Amino acid sequence: MREHFPFFHAQNLKDCLNPGQRPKLELYDRYAFMVLLFPVYNRQTREIESSEIDFFIGKDFLVTVHDDKRPEVTQLFEKFQASAKSQVPDVPNVILTLADLVNQLLRSCFPMLDHISVDLHGIERQIFRGKEKAMVQEILITRRNIVDFRKIMQAHKNTIKKLGFANRTLHLAPVEQSADALDDAIEQSKDIWDNLEAFKESVEALQETNESLISFHLNDIMKTYTMISVVIFTLTLITTIFAANLPHTPLVSAAYGFYALLALLGIIAMGTIGIFKLKRWL
Repeated sequence: MREHFPFFHAQNLKDCLNPGQRPKLELYDRYAFMVLLFPVYNRQTREIESSEIDFFIGKDFLVTVHDDKRPEVTQLFEKFQASAKSQVPDVPNVILTLADLVNQLLRSCFPMLDHISVDLHGIERQIFRGKEKAMVQEILITRRNIVDFRKIMQAHKNTIKKLGFANRTLHLAPVEQSADALDDAIEQSKDIWDNLEAFKESVEALQETNESLISFHLNDIMKTYTMISVVIFTLTLITTIFAANLPHTPLVSAAYGFYALLALLGIIAMGTIGIFKLKRWL
């Protein structure tokens, strides 16, 4: 790249070798350097990863550096290769070409947004079907993907806006020819961000609902165990009193004292349960 474009700044070339840069646009005397990140879904890990594309934008050139994860860039390169071999090669508007490419890359984000939306609806259905515990991991995975998606797309709109300023400053292409395409890219990035904002609120609400349902069921279980413990404690206390076998202890010398004690314990247990029902604790 240095041989063909010796005026490229050394820091820009270094940035190309270090993926994971933040989205940005920098202006120089003869070109603009832009970094954009786009999401890529890893089906094996179920994780949204970032794919970086670096752009060197000049009046008569457009150089891209990427990791081959984006077929849109490869297809554009192949298109220009075919055009260069033709008898009448196409000389495109650089900014218009770049805006069209960015629009294609942004449109590729919408299927991932649809996938997240489907996941959220599925989680919601499963939560209210009594599968709260099974949905804990699914909620965390979806929330992580939304957070990662937001990190990737957070600065897109402002960076694309700066591209219009770079075009006017460097006189890369006629503004009237590329303004609409840049506006479309800005609107798409805004739509993506609005969807991510809505998904963020939805997944947080689902997580709170799921945790509330789990807490409610745990409280219900603890309440049941507490009532059982109270009944058992009451019966144990009565049994302990009779087990003391002190003088004048009722039923000790009776012929059917054992059965009478069992009946007494049954009456006490039923009475305790009845009190719980009367107080609406059960």
